Amino acid sequence: MAFAFLSALFLVSCSNSDAGGNAPVLIIDPVETNLEKPTATTALSLSNAPIIDGSDSTEPLRNLLMCRLLGIDCQWRQRLHTNATWCVIPQWHSLSDEDNQALQHILQNRNTHSSFVSLIDGENDIIITARDISRDEQQYANEKNVRLLSRPVAKDAFVFIVNPRNPVRNLSIEQIQKIYTGEIRNWKEVGGNDATINPYVRNPNSGSQEKMETIVMDGLTMIDWPEMVGYVMLAPYYQLENDENGIAYTPFYYYDTIVNDDRTQVIGVNSIVPSKKTIENGSYPYVTFVMASVRADIDKSSAAYQLFYQLATGQHNDIVKESGYIVYQ
Repeated sequence: MAFAFLSALFLVSCSNSDAGGNAPVLIIDPVETNLEKPTATTALSLSNAPIIDGSDSTEPLRNLLMCRLLGIDCQWRQRLHTNATWCVIPQWHSLSDEDNQALQHILQNRNTHSSFVSLIDGENDIIITARDISRDEQQYANEKNVRLLSRPVAKDAFVFIVNPRNPVRNLSIEQIQKIYTGEIRNWKEVGGNDATINPYVRNPNSGSQEKMETIVMDGLTMIDWPEMVGYVMLAPYYQLENDENGIAYTPFYYYDTIVNDDRTQVIGVNSIVPSKKTIENGSYPYVTFVMASVRADIDKSSAAYQLFYQLATGQHNDIVKESGYIVYQ
């Protein structure tokens, strides 16, 4: 990865600490612009494959990655038990019972916060998440004297969604901030209907909430709306489905690829509608990065570090692209 980019990330992270003095959101050592090369080259197999974990929104990428590298058939399927959301599903029936159990052990999906905690605790080997380490997670890592290596592997975006019956199709950054500080409470103030705005939020330490607080609110204090909190990735979609006056936020990939239905409508920010084109060219204001992370003390000859290094250096960009993400370049 380019020195200038990593240095910029480091500087931004240091300047975005909140008023309470918590650790910065994104921790990347500017000295470590080049990763240490793996000290071994090992063919990946079910017997040596690392435990891979991460956020709900990156599950298709993780599943596709491991299936492709292990030579296991998989396909995109809708999961009826999660409101018909899409995911890459291994062809479990094609595996022996032993291989089935091994693959289930390898493919974990603890969600963003839990996967970071598990990585710090040594309960998984590599994680792929829709954000880097949070302030609380960094504090926990410091307490455990653990340092992580993180590198971007794909581009995503942080987007805002409304009910399709809501006529508002664009908000400015300032309008979004004022909605979530409580300064703007009626849709007519931003060109919509004469109705009270219901601003939905996510639970603390979720990937979405961490990004909302750090990259959107930028130090501003969000009003406390405990009755508006959603505790799972699908919560904003359930909430908005029957609420014409609501607004919520979510990763673009989750909206566009995993949910992929018409129950909600994405809106523009500063007149830029999020799309693969506007994310790739950087014109959409809230472009984010999908990150791969391992512990810094990882064995550099391990299959986990080899996979991390391959992801960080773009060697699996074909799989990243196949998953529907925008390749990080």
